[in-house]
Amino acid sequence: MNQSYFSIFAFALLIGLAPISACQINSESSDGNSSAIKGQIASEIPPYERTAFGGGWEDEDGDCRNTRMEVLADLSLSRVRYDSDGCRVVSGRWISEYTGREVYDASEVEIDHVVPLAYAWRHGAYRWTSEARGKFANDSINLLPAEVSLNRSKGDSPPSEWLPDENRCAYVSRFLRIAKTYDLALPTAERIFIHTELESCKTAE
Repeated sequence: MNQSYFSIFAFALLIGLAPISACQINSESSDGNSSAIKGQIASEIPPYERTAFGGGWEDEDGDCRNTRMEVLADLSLSRVRYDSDGCRVVSGRWISEYTGREVYDASEVEIDHVVPLAYAWRHGAYRWTSEARGKFANDSINLLPAEVSLNRSKGDSPPSEWLPDENRCAYVSRFLRIAKTYDLALPTAERIFIHTELESCKTAE
């Protein structure tokens, strides 16, 4: 067993994911039957629809401020200003975790799902109950304010396909923590990528 595989094996045990064998790594990174198998598995997953995670942001405590508004208020570095009804956040002061840029107009901020809903769907959420999916969509641990353009560019990409300009280590670590909390089945290639990124973070400390 070579050193690189041993480190991957140890990492898999550490984060509570099933360890992967060298044969699995080789087979998943090669052509041939693996593509056919992946296609077969993908065909068994129902198409993703946003409504599977509920009708949008919830207002769990019934105070007219939905999850988006609660997150904006909680993460603002200054006191937020609401509209005349006191329900919608109009302005505040947010520092983007992804760029470090300060934003004051709430309309320029979107709430990003660190683990995108569509990605979660493909990796296990399609098996959950509607209630569990609604909880996931509104879980503040999975929510961060981000600039509109960044949120759109990220789409439903995992860390191996998209990383922010700033705070990459914190982002990857948070993605992994959420995936583990919700028992999402991360593909082998994604686990290896996350392991490599977090090892780089340790080196940079």
